[in-house]
Amino acid sequence: MEWITAHWKDILAIIGGVVTVSSIIVKLTPTQKDDTVLGKIIKILAALGLFNPDGSIVK
Repeated sequence: MEWITAHWKDILAIIGGVVTVSSIIVKLTPTQKDDTVLGKIIKILAALGLFNPDGSIVK
């Protein structure tokens, strides 16, 4: 638990980076299935308070 508290900003930066790169990849693919999966992941992160629905990272 101490490690998580000490590295919380790094963890949030990694989550933001993964979501950003995933969003770019999803936009480049022609199918809608991956769009749906990414949308669900963003909803879960928003429910946990780790991600704002407008796409910005919670600080």
